[in-house]
Amino acid sequence: MRETERFTPMEVFRRSIDAVSALDEDDVLRAFVAGLGSTPRGRQPLISFAWARYLSGAPIQKDDLPDCGLDTIPPAIDVTEVLLRLALGWAWNERPYLYLADLETAVAEGLPTPTAEDRERLSALFAVIEAQPGGMSAGGLEKAVARAKILPGTDKFQRYGILIGLAEFGVLPSENAASWDRFVSRQEVAAAWAGGPRSDVPPPLSGWHGGVESARADRLLAL
Repeated sequence: MRETERFTPMEVFRRSIDAVSALDEDDVLRAFVAGLGSTPRGRQPLISFAWARYLSGAPIQKDDLPDCGLDTIPPAIDVTEVLLRLALGWAWNERPYLYLADLETAVAEGLPTPTAEDRERLSALFAVIEAQPGGMSAGGLEKAVARAKILPGTDKFQRYGILIGLAEFGVLPSENAASWDRFVSRQEVAAAWAGGPRSDVPPPLSGWHGGVESARADRLLAL
């Protein structure tokens, strides 16, 4: 049975702050590693957590909200569909109002932990990324990852979701700010997107042109 819910922007804002405060960042990162293979739903929490972790201290713009992407949300959200897509391994950083279901589910049900195979996939993924020539586009990287066949059961868009997660954590160095490090306003995201090379690749992934940030990569590998 499908379930739709109605949220106000303020409700999403406040509940997201409550949910993110109940999560541990290392658990979120472990879930992302698990999301590479054994538990696809582990991919999205990193993106959702990164967006929400600085909300409480973000500057207020209008309607008592920061510029965080909640100025307009649909009148009703099909939560059943959102959770199904999460379970199937879809990940996105373009519609923050969808993050609430992800964050609250993580709090209520817990987060997955990676297997040895998941950790091997992460190492292989970093090796593929580091092997690419400087100046490569995000689109070229996705194709290289696809050819490597190291992420089982993923299509193009799911691979992009994984790369978006890495970019939001700062593993993929970018000319655009990573949400893991600080609050990134929607105005800043829009400006980066407008100046990016491809309209179908969102920042900060669109600002990657090669390489891996070693300290962030090592942190994921050590989990």
